Formats: sequence, structure tokens, C-alpha cells
Amino acid sequence: MRTLHRRIGTLVIGSACAIACSASADRPPQQVQGAGGAGGIPDDIGGGTGNIFDVGSGGPVEPPPCEVCEDFPAAPVLDDSGTPPPANAAELFGAPGSGATGGPCLAEPEIGALYPNNWLRPRFRWIAPQGQDLFEIRVHADREKNDLVVYTTNREWKMPKDMWEKLAAHVRGEPITITIRSVSTSAPSAPLVGSSGPITIAPAPAGGSMVYWAAIGEGPADAWLAGFGVGEEGVVDALKVDQVQQGGRRDENGNVRGDGKARCIGCHSSTPDGEAVMFMDHWPWDLAIASVKEDSVGAVPAYVTPGGSEAMNQAWLGPPKMSPAHFSPGDRIFITSYGRDKGSVWDGQSHTSMPNARLAWFDLESPAPTYAEGTNATMAKTEMAAAEGTAFGFIEREGDPRGAMMPDWSNDGRTIVYVSTDTGKDGRLAAGAGDLYTVPYNNRQGGAATPLPGAAEANFNEYYPAFAPDDKLIAFNRTPGPGEMYYNPNSDIHVIPAAGGTPTRLAANDPPACLGVTSPGIHNSWPQWSPEATTVDGKTYYWVIFSSSRDGYTLQKAPSKKASQLYVTGVVVEGTTVHTYPAIYLWNQDPGTSNHTPAWDVFKIPPAPVPL
Repeated sequence: MRTLHRRIGTLVIGSACAIACSASADRPPQQVQGAGGAGGIPDDIGGGTGNIFDVGSGGPVEPPPCEVCEDFPAAPVLDDSGTPPPANAAELFGAPGSGATGGPCLAEPEIGALYPNNWLRPRFRWIAPQGQDLFEIRVHADREKNDLVVYTTNREWKMPKDMWEKLAAHVRGEPITITIRSVSTSAPSAPLVGSSGPITIAPAPAGGSMVYWAAIGEGPADAWLAGFGVGEEGVVDALKVDQVQQGGRRDENGNVRGDGKARCIGCHSSTPDGEAVMFMDHWPWDLAIASVKEDSVGAVPAYVTPGGSEAMNQAWLGPPKMSPAHFSPGDRIFITSYGRDKGSVWDGQSHTSMPNARLAWFDLESPAPTYAEGTNATMAKTEMAAAEGTAFGFIEREGDPRGAMMPDWSNDGRTIVYVSTDTGKDGRLAAGAGDLYTVPYNNRQGGAATPLPGAAEANFNEYYPAFAPDDKLIAFNRTPGPGEMYYNPNSDIHVIPAAGGTPTRLAANDPPACLGVTSPGIHNSWPQWSPEATTVDGKTYYWVIFSSSRDGYTLQKAPSKKASQLYVTGVVVEGTTVHTYPAIYLWNQDPGTSNHTPAWDVFKIPPAPVPL
């Protein structure tokens, strides 16, 4: 029996909020980790409203099983994409598994990784000992008649797509053992044995698409949204700032700024229908919305009224979030942080420091204010102040005297999780203290704000929370605290039951040893969930995407700055036990761009072009 818990929505990756919008922004690999106990996930935690589908009735047709599968060829594969391997390559390696230790170290795939069964075909990439120039990849699965054996002189090799699709259809939930060995063709001797161990293909897919914030420098023109769907090998430009059609952008005094156009695409999230993104613009950190559909890229969605557009145009806001439960005609609400601790109109002051930011709601369909985009500042201030309670308002947080930043909204629309903090800067988190709190939405009224047990610890900062698609789990960043939160290299990613408990540190925080780096220190950050969770035989499979600087890339226009890349990992809940796994690198992304802050949903972006 398999059920699918789906959140409406494709994956969109956003910026680290301001890094490109402001020049001022600054495990042993073989192990698979699990955790349970008090931090387990009882079946009654969460209760998200995400649609539940019985995939066995009307869903995807499962492939026919094979007792003895022939997905791998009987003869070795000689990779001729570079210098062809010698004809006697097999003789140089001798018996399978023979040789001394000290051979190549696999960077991809990581030993122990769990793959969705519809994922991008794996790339094998390794770091070789000095002088070794011929490599053998051996892939073994008990169900396969033959081992896959590849000989190559390159340092990477991709499994053919048709071979991967057959393997992923037939060998699920069973170990697939990878072994890599090397020899020197100039001085042949016994081979060296390197990484060896299993990966696994899950009996569950991953859905949606990923759209991410890609940057080559720190200027407004150096960043855009890129994206791709699950399994696609290319990347498409989803939205560039010059495509954004929403106008009337105002400065901190309420005057229309220059030509009124958006100047930057910063932190963003999806609308629940997957047709648009909402994002932070340049100073003074107002918000904008734009379509990512192929036939209307950049357009303002038809349901956004002039009043709704102007309300989100106020200064000193933070990253926006929506819930599928509040995205229907007459109820199109988003939430965010509101940088002023009092007042609700443009006041000309610089609120770059936001220690007392409030939690606010905004109505995209608001009938007020009614003035035109180009209205002067005096009228804008007057009418916007009068629109409080109609176009926007504040969510009470009884019992929490600190500010509220970086909220996420449950898919059932009932609960908001946010960062209770004494620091805020430019709509993002800076240096200070941060803990996760929850508060009921309660039809915009809020209520008692309570610390999330296990994610409001005095010795740590907990931030960037994200609800799982069934609302049973929350993923978040954790660093030693108080201290810097914005792009902190010491952050690690944890998951916790939505009602609180013992947090589980993801195995994916730890890169393979051959990369020569460890966590903390590699910017593991900004976790987001896939838009669906699949339950198979009592196990629920989730997927999490995050960014990390572990591979050592740098910004094209700022080579002194580390460039993060995107990784995916599995989280499997079995009873009260949470199993986590090493990371999967998304090799179709451009390593020449810094790719940050993913959002994963069902975006209606165009198909990514197939690379040549």
C-alpha cells in the first residue's frame, strides 16, 4: 500500500535574501544515521491538509518485477569520452575486489545515499591518488544478473539514462554496492581499492521542480531565478529582474522609486498554484510578485488587485510565505515580517535594523487602497494607513516580547512557525539570538506564541524553519548561539516533529572525506521540502533540498566569496524513528554560479533544455 501526501505547488531556490541585492551583504561517509526516542514522529503529529492519494488506484503504474534482471551489460563498458582505456584494462585490475587500500575516493554518489526512484541519473565523480590514471567502477545488485563494470581514464562518468531508468524501476529498497579501483598504466601493479559501499533507490519518487536563485556576483544584475524539474538534466532561466512587470516600487519615503521597476530578485517563495513567485526587491526591501509560467513570465497574476500590489510595496518587509489552505478566491493571504515596531506608513527612516519586527498578513485581493501606482507620497501614506486591517494587518504573538522573522506557514493553514529574535537586518537575520516559536494563524488574529520544544535552546540559534508537506516535521538551521545567523558557515540542518521533541541532525550535513572539509564550516543552510511525501509499507519518504559550500566553488565576479551549491537528501520516518542519509549533489546545476535558498514546489516553469 502506498499513499502520497502532496502539497500544492515546483522547487524554486531563492537568494540568501540580500547577498546580491546589496553590496553591504556580506560522519564517516559510509554511515547512515538514524534517531528516535522522544524525538520520534507519532502518527498523530501534524495532520496537514495536503491531498492524500492512493497511488495504487489511478496513480503511476509500477514496472513489472524481474527476479533476475538484465539492466547491466555482460561485457565491460569502455568509456571513450576521453583518452580510451587500454584493451587489456580488465587484465590490469585482476579479480574483482582485489588490491590494496588507498584508491579513489567517491565524491558522487556518496556512499549511503538514498535516491528517489525518478531522480536524475547518477554521476560518478572521484578524487584519485597521485599517478593513478585508469579507473574501474563496479556496480553490484543481487537482483542483477551482471555487475556493471566501467573502465575509464576520466575522473567522472555518468550512468546512461536508459540504464538508470531500468535499474530504478527494478531495484528498489535493496543495496546497490559501488566499488571504485585504480591503477597506473605507466607502472602497472596491484590495483588500489577506493570507496566501496551501498547506495539505495527508494520505493518512492520526488515530485515538483526546483527554481533557485543563481548569482555570479553581488550586483543586482548578477542574480536571477533558474530552475528545473525532477529528473531534468538542464536548467532553465525562470525569471530575470528585467522581466518583472509589477511597477510603482517606492522608496522609504513613499515616493515612486526611479522608473518604479523592481531592481533585484531576492528571497522568494512560490504561490501555491505554482504559477508565480513572490520575492524581496532591492532597498528598501519591499515585496513583488511575478509569473513564472512560460506564456506569461513576469506578469502580475490577475488576482492581485492594485490595493494588494501597493500593500506589499511597503518598505522593510521580509521573505513572504503562503499556505495552500489560504489560496482561493476571497482568501489569498501571505505572511511576512514587518520591520517597523510601530506605525504602518512610510516614515522616511532607515529600518535596516529590525529588532522588534512584527508578524504581518497581507491580502493580495485587497480592495484598498484605491489610488493609482504613481500616486504621490502624501496620499500614499494617508491611504495606506487607512488600509490597515483591510490590505494588511498584524498577527498577535502573546507571550513573545522579541521580534518575529523568517516565518513559514503550515500547509493546513493553522500554524505559523517563525524565528523569535532580538535581531533583524534588511528583512533578514543578523547577529543575535534566534529560537523557533509557533503561533496559531486564527483567521489573522494570532494568539499565544510558544517556544518549539527542542528548537528553542539557549545554547543554539534555530532559524529558517520549513514545514514538511504533511506538516508533521519542521526542518531548520542550527548554529551555536547567540551569534551570526545570516549565511553562517557553521550552520547544520536538523529536523524535528512539528509539535517539538528531540531534533535529528541530518547525515547530509557531512560531506565525503575526500572533499577535505567538514561540517560545521561549509554553510549547510536553507532547507526546503519536496511538495510530497510518500508512504510505502509503513515508511514515509520525504526529500529535502539545501545549499552548501562544501565543493569549494566561488563567485565568478567575486572569487574571494564562497559559492554554495544545491544538494538533496532523503528523510524516512518509520514509526518513531527518523532515518537520514548522505547528500546527493545536483550535477545539472551550473557550478559557476552560487545557488542558494531553494523553494521546492510544483512550479509551472518551462521544461529545462537538454544540454548538448
